[in-house]
Amino acid sequence: APEVILPLDDGGLWLAEAALGEDPRSAGATGAQAALALDKIQQVEAAARAGLAVPATIVAHVPDDVPGDMPLPAISKPALAIRARGGSLGKGETTYLPDADAVQTLKSGLNKDMEPLLIQPLVHGVGEGVFGYATPEGVICWSGHERVRMMNPHGSGSSACRTLQPSDEIKAAVSRFVADISWRGPFMVELLRDAEGTRWFMEINGRMWGSLALARRQGFEYPAWAVAAALDPAFTPTPPAPVTKPLVQRELGRELLHLLFVLRGPKSAFHRQTWPSFWRSLGGVFKPAPLRSFYNYDPAHKTFFIHHAMATVWKALRK
Repeated sequence: APEVILPLDDGGLWLAEAALGEDPRSAGATGAQAALALDKIQQVEAAARAGLAVPATIVAHVPDDVPGDMPLPAISKPALAIRARGGSLGKGETTYLPDADAVQTLKSGLNKDMEPLLIQPLVHGVGEGVFGYATPEGVICWSGHERVRMMNPHGSGSSACRTLQPSDEIKAAVSRFVADISWRGPFMVELLRDAEGTRWFMEINGRMWGSLALARRQGFEYPAWAVAAALDPAFTPTPPAPVTKPLVQRELGRELLHLLFVLRGPKSAFHRQTWPSFWRSLGGVFKPAPLRSFYNYDPAHKTFFIHHAMATVWKALRK
């Protein structure tokens, strides 16, 4: 049997919690923390209590939960990061609500047997991530990122991101949030910074996140620290020396998909307002960069990141 299990994504977190529960071999979130990591309703409630800016949120179980005068355009997304249904794990659909007709279509499909939905107004902004390691004495080893490009400009994970040091104000709010949910170990809080500078809370990733390469290139070994803490509960990580030069990390497969999404064009007038220029995206994606600036690059396995990129593009094209 393994000494330690570290879930890397939502499916892994769900499975580890179902199989192990609060077993000390689990280096990920367990118990109440695992439940919160997979439930966005709990997350937005805790974020609001901590003083983070949270978009006006409607939790919809049945049609009557959706008011007729809700702000538009909006987005409807599953409240659960992942759930079991029909003998398999999956995730519900995200739906854009540009007008009242779309809202009526959504309401007509709601019923009490479905998982709940979160409905929030759409916000233009730049994605940011705030990372840290939570201990009983508080959060240490802070780092962060800012998205340079999203794989899908409609809204998705980043294909390129750069280092961003969280402000003292954000660190204070995130510290209150982490303390309120009694979190321990690594975490990533996802924010969206609008044109006025407001940072809106999106979610907490209670498992390893996509831009770990950027953190690890700076010496923030969050996964290894989580495993070390599982092996030795007294373990506390030592913050690495600050990296003064900004770093950019890119995921080659997602970068190529970004170009395809940009070429396909926006699905709504809302997205058209900030849709990236194809030529600007092309220049950014094909800008020469050191190999270590790519996710998944490892000198011991030099071609792996190429194979991974090809698999990423192929999987998306098959969909």
